[in-house]
Amino acid sequence: MNDFHAELENDIALRASGQGIFQIQAFAEELGNRLQDAEEMFDLNIEPVSCHGRNRKRLEILGYAEDGGDDSLIVLVGKYFGESGAKLNKTDADKIFDFGKSFLIQSEGGYLVDYLEESSKEYEYAEYFKTASERYEQIRFFLITDATMSDRIKHIPDETVAGLRSTFEIWDLNRFQQLAESPSGKEDTNVDFTEWMPEGLPMLASQDDSDNPTFVGIIPGTVLAEVYRRHGTRLLESNVRTFLSARGKVNRGIQQTLKQNPEMFLAFNNGLSTTASEILSTGDDHTRFIESITNWQIVNGGQTTASLAHYLKSNSSNTLDDVYVQMKLVLVASEEAAERVSEISRYANNQNKVSEADFFSNSEYHRHMSRLSAKVLAPRARGAQYSTRWFYERTRGEFDNERANRTVAQVKVFDLEVPKSQKITKTDWAKYLNAWDLLPHLVSKGAQSNFLEFAKNATDLWEKQKSAFNEEYFRNGVAKAILYSAIRRTVAQASWYESGYLANIVAYTMAKIAYEIPRHFAGSELDFSAIWKRQELPETMLGSIDSIAETVLAVLTAEDRPQANVTQWAKQQACWERVKRAPIEFRPEFKKALVDKSDAQGKRTEARKLQAMDNEFEDAARVLAIAPAVWEKALSEGVSEGLLSSTNVGIIEKLRQGSMVPTARQSKSVLTALQRLADFGVVGKDEF
Repeated sequence: MNDFHAELENDIALRASGQGIFQIQAFAEELGNRLQDAEEMFDLNIEPVSCHGRNRKRLEILGYAEDGGDDSLIVLVGKYFGESGAKLNKTDADKIFDFGKSFLIQSEGGYLVDYLEESSKEYEYAEYFKTASERYEQIRFFLITDATMSDRIKHIPDETVAGLRSTFEIWDLNRFQQLAESPSGKEDTNVDFTEWMPEGLPMLASQDDSDNPTFVGIIPGTVLAEVYRRHGTRLLESNVRTFLSARGKVNRGIQQTLKQNPEMFLAFNNGLSTTASEILSTGDDHTRFIESITNWQIVNGGQTTASLAHYLKSNSSNTLDDVYVQMKLVLVASEEAAERVSEISRYANNQNKVSEADFFSNSEYHRHMSRLSAKVLAPRARGAQYSTRWFYERTRGEFDNERANRTVAQVKVFDLEVPKSQKITKTDWAKYLNAWDLLPHLVSKGAQSNFLEFAKNATDLWEKQKSAFNEEYFRNGVAKAILYSAIRRTVAQASWYESGYLANIVAYTMAKIAYEIPRHFAGSELDFSAIWKRQELPETMLGSIDSIAETVLAVLTAEDRPQANVTQWAKQQACWERVKRAPIEFRPEFKKALVDKSDAQGKRTEARKLQAMDNEFEDAARVLAIAPAVWEKALSEGVSEGLLSSTNVGIIEKLRQGSMVPTARQSKSVLTALQRLADFGVVGKDEF
């Protein structure tokens, strides 16, 4: 615990000093980001606000998020102790929750809007929360702290806050440590079916002796809706969750069936595909009564589940007594959960509108970025006796795991070669690239929403031109990360900056620079190669960044903005259009940071050619490494199922015999054929 606390405090201190922000902001960002990584919430707006309300009541929150999947408002509150051995007692917890509850209550009543100064962040939040009861169905309060929770805090009952059912969770030091040590990167959730069905949920064991035991059965609609009401979108696999939140949860056809033909719901609906890491059950080899289930994830049927819950809540007279839903349950071991659950989700959603972009979190793109980060060394800093590299973290905790699996001496070397400040998560990567690609309003929507938008463009380009993702692409991406961080430091330390909206100012400033360079300097572009070589921004850029950022803040907070809440206003395309129109001037020395556009384009073209050759070699190596047994299976079942062309058959025959080295075109053709066979379950994806 002491070691974990020391590491956490160090991370908070590094975040505060590296970004030039207050410790309470760094504390909220560090722990808030960990909750987002664990998928407890998405697109968290972290903006500590504090004031006094009616009767000098203290009001305070650290941030908020919205979950469109279950129409919940998430409110972040907390206390930062900053010292080892601190305890959070019940009195402290009640007080901190009360600060947050009171902010919502006094906002909902309209008191704060009349009382507060209109130019303050607190006013904006009060204005936004004023109609909370009209826009949400529940509030979930999260209390975060670097202290250990007192054993006397056993249970915090639900309440009604601002007219909405509200739940309360405490995330203390111990809980964050358990989360960090979890193999899945998430906190275990447990559903006890005996609460509604004393004997448990009956299911047939269709494949109880396989590596992934599978069960099928029927779940009452009332039980499914109640479990969803209690656990919310945590039950939804991440791809399904983001798909549902982005595209709406209520299916009109489902609502109509529930109203007019509830007894036909089982016949009309496709049902659920679900996974779990563990079950507790009774019964025999054929029939099981599932009493409880751990880490239940709905990988297909999220819209069905959310629609049932919505129907039940939309009218007090609605019932689901005659509604039943068919369900498949697959057990997945914890150590393979992330990969296998996503794989099951992909195939289960094959007939639905969930696109490849929705599954981008597990895309080959990220593996490729990870490989590039492992081999591309950064130039040595002045006076340094060693080279470093930037670590692209494609899965949560990958950096910490790689560091932990070393001896003490090896850890010291690792820390020198891969400083934690040079770790880039895939959501941060998407933020840096989208900000430069003139999408600051999407970046402002939050990490998850921005990542989904990035996925669409990256997936499209990945399918069309993989060679575009090369070492030059990676180096330029890192240079954008350096630029983003430098803008953040510059803004945080500026004399004109007070507090608030830092993330929005940075994203818009970066986009504004990208937008204005070709308008002010025809034929030139920012010299990302020079930034990469220096591993820092040239000082000639800093003065211009400062003045542009000040202009951006003026637009974001302009009195005539159509939306009072600046954070919400920054998410609008209209906001970006205003920022684009705002006049700015670059200082003369800024030109030194530019390079001739044709020269930069020549570098990118050469890099694509080299990457295309590398891709061809990699494809050939993959093909030659495939075991003969896989070729045997591909031929026997692929031909009988009509999944292989005569050309494919001829190439595979020779490969099976070991009598040929495939050309680039042959390798690509065979790998495409194997992917098709994998889609139909003929071969495993891990076999090629």
